[in-house]
Amino acid sequence: MKKRTIIILSIIILVLTFIFAEILSISLEHDFTANPEEVLGNFTISGDYKTHEVSVNKEHFEYVLPFSVNMTNKINEESVNFEVEDFTYEVIDNDTLRVNIEYSINAEEVKEEETEEELFKRVEEPEFDKILDEIESNKETEVKEKKERDIEDETKNTILDSINTKDDAYVTYHIHEMKETDTIESICIKYNTSKNIIGDYNDISNLSLGDKIIIPEVNE
Repeated sequence: MKKRTIIILSIIILVLTFIFAEILSISLEHDFTANPEEVLGNFTISGDYKTHEVSVNKEHFEYVLPFSVNMTNKINEESVNFEVEDFTYEVIDNDTLRVNIEYSINAEEVKEEETEEELFKRVEEPEFDKILDEIESNKETEVKEKKERDIEDETKNTILDSINTKDDAYVTYHIHEMKETDTIESICIKYNTSKNIIGDYNDISNLSLGDKIIIPEVNE
């Protein structure tokens, strides 16, 4: 898993509830908890101070300062490592401290599985349009192929319907599709028939590549 490290500098202006002449000691402690989206906890600043310069007595102070850090990506909360990198303070007035806390958070990121909705949102618009175009193109191709099959079937039926059923001399019929090298003469030779017989069943005045003609077979 990928690890993410966040370094944070927290500057806190701490207004005390007492007037002091001198800070004798100061310390910083912390505790924290974590969930997949957030690290939160408390800084505890404590120490001793003198109220007067000539005083031999010292007083104790303690302040709890909460903090929270929202993680940009979900994390494994059990992998969180929290470290205070630096801690300094500055006396501003006799009742105010400026506290600088620099700390780091190191944790393993958790890779989430995308939902269908998230995956759909992640698809870029041009890619989505491309998918739609492909679907539309496939539909148009299917419709075109079906129309071609229907036309071919209709042509065959039309040719067969045009047969002179009264002529009992013919019992078998060939359907020939015109090729680039075909002529009426070559077709007559191929099917052992004549131009007149082919003309009885077809309009041979203007034949084109791909046209279908019906050719009767004469029973000897």
